[in-house]
Amino acid sequence: MTADFEKDFIKWEKRFELGIPVIDAQHKRLVALCNDLYLTIVRNKYRAMQPEWQEAFSDALRATVDYITTHFSDEEKLLSAVGYAELDSQKSQHRAFTAQIARTLKTFHQTTFQDAIEFVKFLYNWILHHIAVSDKQYVSAVLEFCRRNGA
Repeated sequence: MTADFEKDFIKWEKRFELGIPVIDAQHKRLVALCNDLYLTIVRNKYRAMQPEWQEAFSDALRATVDYITTHFSDEEKLLSAVGYAELDSQKSQHRAFTAQIARTLKTFHQTTFQDAIEFVKFLYNWILHHIAVSDKQYVSAVLEFCRRNGA
């Protein structure tokens, strides 16, 4: 039997899809990594005083950071190729987010259970806002570029 806390923190919904398969697949992976991070935290709650808890959090966070870095790079290359006018704004959002995660990684050894849950909430809100608002803004430029270039 699965405990309630072992349910996904974020449910992927069709409304998050941009209609750009490579980006949608990466966004789904980001959501899955956020869910993995959440599950790592809640499964290790009772080890909060042990170093294993922080190591599990650190490992899950590093996997998330690695993938986010790849995603941002891919997304920025795509937007550069299509000549997206707001690329600098996207890059700025990406850099600010990456800096926040880097700060969390730097201090992971001081992270409490509550801090970790708050970080996952931050991650959740940022990912969903970024997908649903910021990324939705470039869809028409990318789709138009694909249409013009037969992609």
